[in-house]
Amino acid sequence: MVEATDRQHDISSYLLRLRQAIAEVSTTDLVWVAEKIERAYLDGRTLYLCGNGGSAATASHLAVDLSKNTRVPGQAPVCTMSLVDHVPSLTAWANDVSYDEVFTGQLAGLAQPGDVVIGISTSGNSPNVLQALRYGRAHGMTTIGLLGPEGGIARELCDAYVLAPAESIEEQEDIHMSLAHILTRHMRSYVRALAEPGHESLAGAGTAGGQ
Repeated sequence: MVEATDRQHDISSYLLRLRQAIAEVSTTDLVWVAEKIERAYLDGRTLYLCGNGGSAATASHLAVDLSKNTRVPGQAPVCTMSLVDHVPSLTAWANDVSYDEVFTGQLAGLAQPGDVVIGISTSGNSPNVLQALRYGRAHGMTTIGLLGPEGGIARELCDAYVLAPAESIEEQEDIHMSLAHILTRHMRSYVRALAEPGHESLAGAGTAGGQ
């Protein structure tokens, strides 16, 4: 039988490791990623997000947060699409072609040069995420990664990335969600700043190719 003190110790240990890992996240790399997203917004481009399992949930969460929680009257929205949410498309590509192509199959029909692929993967080696990043590289898109402590193969396929320097997948996914919220808050402040007097309105920014 697990004693209350044992449970408390396990919880405290997890939280301690998480705090230590968050403290080690590279703010330089996070700014690097934020600048890529800013550029895409200014150019009226679309952000396409993908991942598997818990990372798929993070991709969906970040997509909705960026598109909804950054809205400023008179300014263009941040255009996002989560590639994990279209179940018929996912199952069609997985069944008829390969699970490795579930994201690239969608990108081929939607994305334009200048758009952004954001791959979320704790291993950095998920074949379908790697394929999406390779597709982005080959078709003039910006590639971004929210990755695990080593980055895996994805690290070499990203124009910008942030590593989650934590021991367990659970902790890495916790950090990715925190990064998602930080990026959302940053873009909300960024769009608000552009709406201030002295900045040209971006009300038509989202009408560029890819929409």
